[in-house]
This record gives sequence, C-alpha cells and structure tokens, in this order.
Amino acid sequence: MMTKLVTFASLGGALLLMAASTSPASALQCRGAFAYNPAAGGWISHSICEDRLIAQVSGYPYAGKKGVKQNPNTKKDACMFAGSDIRISHLCAGLRPEDQGRYD
Repeated sequence: MMTKLVTFASLGGALLLMAASTSPASALQCRGAFAYNPAAGGWISHSICEDRLIAQVSGYPYAGKKGVKQNPNTKKDACMFAGSDIRISHLCAGLRPEDQGRYD
C-alpha cells in the first residue's frame, strides 16, 4: 500500500511540474512587435505582438469585441489615431488614409 501511495504521489508531482513548465501558446513573450521563437533561437516578427504594440501606443483596447485583436476597423482607427508615432508607423503602413491617397 505504501509503494502505491509513493508512486501515485511521485506521478502527481511529475504531472504538476510538467503542467507548470509548459506555457500556453497564447502566452507569447513579446518585445515590441517581436516574439521569442525558441526553435529559431531568437526574436521574430509576430502579428499578435504587433497588434499588442499598436493597442499599447494608441490607447485602444487589445482584446474584446471592440479590440485591435478582434476588429480590423478598430486596428485601422488606432492607426489613424497614433499611426504617425515612430514606434508603430511601419505597422500601420497601408491602414491610414494618407497611405491610400486619401486625406479624410
């Protein structure tokens, strides 16, 4: 009975350790518009990190029904609001009216 208890406890501890060490796919390590890619061993451009940066700079919400992540119109509005900011001007290229030959 004692060996079964010890085996069960060690198996439970191993599963708990494994669950704690793996992070969900949505938990990216963003640094600006770049995400860390362990397979490449470095930082790569990632659309989720880009959207988070646009939301952070412009003050618009990132998630939710009216957030930059879910609504392309919100992303366009955020770029129109803060697209001239040097930190996100390259991410907003093509979304602002002046990029399309219009000056609304």
